[in-house]
Amino acid sequence: ITAAVLAAGICIAVFTPVPIPAGAENQIRVYTRNKPKAEVTVAVVTPEGTDITAYGHDGVKIPVPDRAYEIGDITKTFTGAIAAKAVVDGKLSPNERVSEILPMSRAVYSPTVFELLTHSSAYSNYAPETRHHLFTGSNPYSGITAMDLLTQMHSFKLTYEPPYLYSYSDFGTAAAGVVISKVYDVDFYSILTIFAQDELGLRHTFVPLERSTDNGWIWKNTDAYLASDGLTSTIGDMVAYAKLYLNGAPEYLSIAIEPMVEINAEYSAGYQWSISNTGSFVWHEGETGHYASCLIIDSKKHVAVVVLSN
Repeated sequence: ITAAVLAAGICIAVFTPVPIPAGAENQIRVYTRNKPKAEVTVAVVTPEGTDITAYGHDGVKIPVPDRAYEIGDITKTFTGAIAAKAVVDGKLSPNERVSEILPMSRAVYSPTVFELLTHSSAYSNYAPETRHHLFTGSNPYSGITAMDLLTQMHSFKLTYEPPYLYSYSDFGTAAAGVVISKVYDVDFYSILTIFAQDELGLRHTFVPLERSTDNGWIWKNTDAYLASDGLTSTIGDMVAYAKLYLNGAPEYLSIAIEPMVEINAEYSAGYQWSISNTGSFVWHEGETGHYASCLIIDSKKHVAVVVLSN
């Protein structure tokens, strides 16, 4: 849906407000068929303004709901931005190995900070002792602490030799959160909350420690995986987040979306972002038990699309 909105929007006009194109609305109609409680909110951001439209059952337009959505894996882009800021501030070196920061034995596998942030460590889809309820509703990562993660890192066994290619990893992102927490000597829940709300001004973006959405995940402030999937947000905050990248400020946000590791012939990875090799757009998707989301930002055309769905 997001790709269709973005592509059609660019074709219609780059420098005028872009309504949701008919092709995308048809996709939304199919997506929401037989889903009486569906709420899909779509924002199209252009230099001339932002168009926000919400859809309910069978794609019928509804008033834009005043609600929060889980953004799931889009949380990773916040973790990447925090790391980029730490690098700019001289707090963190991308080339440092995790064993130089965390209390780890030098005998076990230790990726670099850079490898964690770009999904290019050997951790890949390594996910020991997670509770696999990802698409049934309950939080599969609740109760796994930083200490648990460190124990699991010690237990990790290499199955192939370097170099390690790009491979998406929730575990690697959670490990990056543990590293950042150690560098600042502050729990990552506090770091993430302060960064989103105070540093970026996104006052309605938060980690839910109690149920805040229908069928939402509940986190503990000690959970390591909240660095990967923990945030809930609103359409207003996600539009504001996209605009920060479109405007290229703060500086560390621009660093986070630089292409660093090749994914394939068409795409590369930055600090948790996927990036077209032409450099024109970046994106990330998110999914939890009952929520799906997507954010695409085209800084060259100064266009962004946000889709949030329950």
